[in-house]
Amino acid sequence: MATIQENRKNGKLVSYKFTACVGRDANGKQIRYYRTWTPPREYAPAKARKCAQMEATQWEQAIRKHGINGTQALDCAAARRAEKTDFCAFITDTWLPIQVCNGSKKPKTEDFYKSMTKLICKYFDGWFLQDIRPIDIQKYLIYLRTEYTGKSGKPLTAKTLSHQYSTLHLIFGYAEQQELISKNPMRKVNAPKKEKRPVDALTQAQAQRFFQCLHDCPLDFQCMLHLLITTGIRRGECLGLKWKDIDARAATLNIARNVTYTVKSGTIVSSPKTAAGIRTVPLLGATLSLLQSYRNQQCSAHPGINLDEVFLFPSSTDLFHPRDPNAVTRKVKRFMCRSGLPDMSPHDLRHSCATLLLNNGADVKSVQAILGHANASTTLNFYVKADLQQMKTAADKLGTAFGL
Repeated sequence: MATIQENRKNGKLVSYKFTACVGRDANGKQIRYYRTWTPPREYAPAKARKCAQMEATQWEQAIRKHGINGTQALDCAAARRAEKTDFCAFITDTWLPIQVCNGSKKPKTEDFYKSMTKLICKYFDGWFLQDIRPIDIQKYLIYLRTEYTGKSGKPLTAKTLSHQYSTLHLIFGYAEQQELISKNPMRKVNAPKKEKRPVDALTQAQAQRFFQCLHDCPLDFQCMLHLLITTGIRRGECLGLKWKDIDARAATLNIARNVTYTVKSGTIVSSPKTAAGIRTVPLLGATLSLLQSYRNQQCSAHPGINLDEVFLFPSSTDLFHPRDPNAVTRKVKRFMCRSGLPDMSPHDLRHSCATLLLNNGADVKSVQAILGHANASTTLNFYVKADLQQMKTAADKLGTAFGL
């Protein structure tokens, strides 16, 4: 029978150590296996001891079952599954450091998964990884959808619920890969339905007013807004632009950087969101003319400085450091409100660019390339919508073809 030893810290019981002897090897040496088991914090001492005896018995039986005549070494995967793993400790001490915060992900991505796992750990505090069933996860997702409210008092959005589901899939998938569980329970959990919301974009008339109101803005802000709505670049890509990225002769813009902000790291310059994000896009003549005027202004303000390595939209204190993305969003929103336009962010101007391009006859493949989407399906699903007039035009073409 397995022996049980208490582990105490400062006089308080923290765990139990199990030792099982399953025979002797060819040299006559005893074959021993060890395991540390931590009882749930809410267990009283008597209940903890009783559960420890049960756990030790089941664990020893699992070892003997996977041996041959009690002398073959235990299958490593079965041994790991026989142990209980604190779910929250597995997330914070194993999954996050190895799979997320390993130097290969961007700080923004690291912050995203840390945020996602906070909620998971709060709900599953005290649970063991091996004890979580598909039905437990389903109950968690229902709780998020029907009961949970954030700091603002609002329920989770459908998008965040979908992110929670995806994060759990990654966590349990990694646990399965490491043979801590025999099967990923997420395979039996249906993904939350995605809520398809209409894209916020300026209409043709609103876009006309947008361009009219630009004349009242400082030159640098005029350039920024012009770039956002005519090239469809992301906020971070716009702030990552340097003067060397503009080819005035070819009238093109090279997108090679992205700027993000995290509380821990501050403003960070990295690569674009995806590989397709590194691209060259055309510049309109009006946009290029504004940029040339802005460059002349920069040359006058900073004589003797080679502007090529300078950011187009630098911080107020350092030409070689970009602006805070969040400050830019606030400034854009103030402009929209002041101009009597819908409350929109820089990303909504990206949506507006795509919508206006398609509505004015641009083909989907070209819009995909301009926006830097990896797949044309993203462009189609987000932006291509047929209104009644377009459908009538399409039907008329069919009629014309057959003389109907």
